[in-house]
Amino acid sequence: MTPALAAFLRPSPFALKFATKGVLAMALALYAAFFFDLDRPYWALISAAFLQTRPMSGMVVEKGICQVTGTFVGTCVAVVIMGCFAQVPELALGSVTLWIGLCIYGASLTHNNLSYGCVMAAVACMIIVVLTSSAPDDFFSVALARLSELSLGALCAVVVSALLWPIRVRDHLGQLADTAVNATFRYMALAFSMPLEGGKTTGRQKDQHQERMAMLEQMMTGLDALNNLEIDAHSARYEGPQGKGRIRGVHLLTRRSMRLYATLKALHQLRHPEFFVPSQNDDGGTSAQPNELNQVQREEAERFSQPTQDLMQRLGAAFQSMADNQGTAQARKTLKELRGECLRLSRGQRSITALEARLLFSLREVLGHALVILQAREVINHPGRHQLRQPSMSWHRDHGRAAIDAIRAMTIFSATAIFWLATAWDNGAVAMLLGTLFSGIFVSRGDPAPIIPMVLKGLLLAVPSVLLFGNVMLSHAQHFVPFVTIFSIPLFLGLMGSVVPALAGIALPFVVFNILLVMPDNGMTFDVAYTLNRSLAAGIGLIVTIIGFRLIPVPGAGWDKRQLIRATASDIRELAERSTERLDSWFGGRMGDRLLRLARHEQTRSREQEARRSGEKASGQPDDTQQPVVGMPLLTLGLTGMDIGRGIGFVRRELGNDVPRPVLHALRELIHALADDYQRCARGESPTRMCAAGDRLCEVIEQHHTMSRHKQSLLAGWLTRVELTLQSDALRQRHS
Repeated sequence: MTPALAAFLRPSPFALKFATKGVLAMALALYAAFFFDLDRPYWALISAAFLQTRPMSGMVVEKGICQVTGTFVGTCVAVVIMGCFAQVPELALGSVTLWIGLCIYGASLTHNNLSYGCVMAAVACMIIVVLTSSAPDDFFSVALARLSELSLGALCAVVVSALLWPIRVRDHLGQLADTAVNATFRYMALAFSMPLEGGKTTGRQKDQHQERMAMLEQMMTGLDALNNLEIDAHSARYEGPQGKGRIRGVHLLTRRSMRLYATLKALHQLRHPEFFVPSQNDDGGTSAQPNELNQVQREEAERFSQPTQDLMQRLGAAFQSMADNQGTAQARKTLKELRGECLRLSRGQRSITALEARLLFSLREVLGHALVILQAREVINHPGRHQLRQPSMSWHRDHGRAAIDAIRAMTIFSATAIFWLATAWDNGAVAMLLGTLFSGIFVSRGDPAPIIPMVLKGLLLAVPSVLLFGNVMLSHAQHFVPFVTIFSIPLFLGLMGSVVPALAGIALPFVVFNILLVMPDNGMTFDVAYTLNRSLAAGIGLIVTIIGFRLIPVPGAGWDKRQLIRATASDIRELAERSTERLDSWFGGRMGDRLLRLARHEQTRSREQEARRSGEKASGQPDDTQQPVVGMPLLTLGLTGMDIGRGIGFVRRELGNDVPRPVLHALRELIHALADDYQRCARGESPTRMCAAGDRLCEVIEQHHTMSRHKQSLLAGWLTRVELTLQSDALRQRHS
């Protein structure tokens, strides 16, 4: 049985509860709107429907607040526009176009439900101005009615969500935190358990491919959970006084997980260069001899002593045990014992190289991050037991992409507005509404162009449903109970299907269009021609939206890569000027969102590659799964940037505040050289400046005795590791 059939013939208990809650919320909103004799009760229905897409109590409250606030702001702007241009509809629509562009610009720069609030501000202003442009005297009554209807729908959704089968954000966050921590520990177990010797046999290459895919799967699982945690955590503040503690725990878990991934990626790349750099020529053939980079890295890897290799094998076994639901107390005890073993090993070996000393120091960092990750998970699940201060993450704001989104939304609205003015078609306002709504809702999507045709399919499925239930069956309903029972049948089916990810893009629009095309109110006319007329207007609005996204597409991964790399390099340069007290929190907070964005691009890229491989298998083409693949080139760059920033923070903290001028000058030169070489590496070019700048800094530090011998050794090892990492990443960019 296909997933689509299973969703309706054998629905899960969650799907039945979700659909029941959604239908009850909409029925309550409709009854209240009829009771208060509101002008357009279906807006209360739509408000309740949108809020039920994520039925967790805190999320419904937060989204409802953003919806009402956005509607109020949009209403106030509509008052100003109509006060100035009530007699000139063209100027009024031009002002609305500018307001829509501003709102979509803000929606693109904000996150979570704040983005939805910006979209509602644009929609509310547009609806009020369009509906009252032909009758300015009714302006205030229409504005008050829209605000009342949307607020009523939000209130009904909040009440039903809180009273009927309540789903708490705190439980959702706890599950995501467990997923993120366990996936991270499994990734670490795989990374440390791999033997150091790579081998060149076909069997070993096959094993490496399987190990690579297993590690990538665990990393992407962990990053996906962290991404959802950051998106959903803010709603926890509406579920009691402990909500803020959970939010701080989420920020701590995200930051430390990102630092851990960055450090672990550098260590694993140093031990296993063949894991990250494919042994293929540009033409796809296999090299007969390892290239110069691999040879240098293998020579460096051979310097690791046997006790260090044995320790890493123990780490792999320990993290696998922790991922298999080992108790938190036992996990902490194990991590502390291993951390002490790293310290004893680094102090007990006299002939240790600078690179191995840095590796052991990084292992202690990894174990320290793991301890903090366990604490963060405890804070998320039981915030009352811990007192934690953790600043929120800084969001990456791409103003260029926001401007493109705003221009697209303005273009779509302008096209539908010109069509409406030229034809004087009453239902042309529906096309304007849908163009504005969907061009705003999809700004948070990486590539919404494939999703909008699914919305059009939802409309096509809704038309026969409306003709049957809305025009034929509803015409025989004489009272509210039979009316709402008949009307709820397609809504219930649509909500039940929306639980299945493959059907959500069709099922949710199906629900919305059933409401928009039926438009239940106190003066309904069951006119088939009017329904088809309104369906045609909705189709025109969607088609214009599709054309708008095709003509002005969302910037792809290449754009995001350039913007994120440029911003990361700029922050690396700024590390030379900032105070050392909050260096790590500032840089880590700014890098967290960038890494999550890069992870989302990698997820999209992985799905596309998997779809291509599935298509090749279905068409009978030769399977290339035995060939080494280059995984996560974008995310690897982000992790390298995080590792560079953390290393600079370590150097600055060890030097202290009272730094001799020659040392400070050499450090600034190194920081700027690292930023420049990082950008070169993103272009596929090998580093050229950092080697000389690093040697110069080491010489000046030794002359002025500003660091101990042990710290100088760690610095030299870190510089060697970063140089090899940048060389490897540059080669990966050329191959990818």
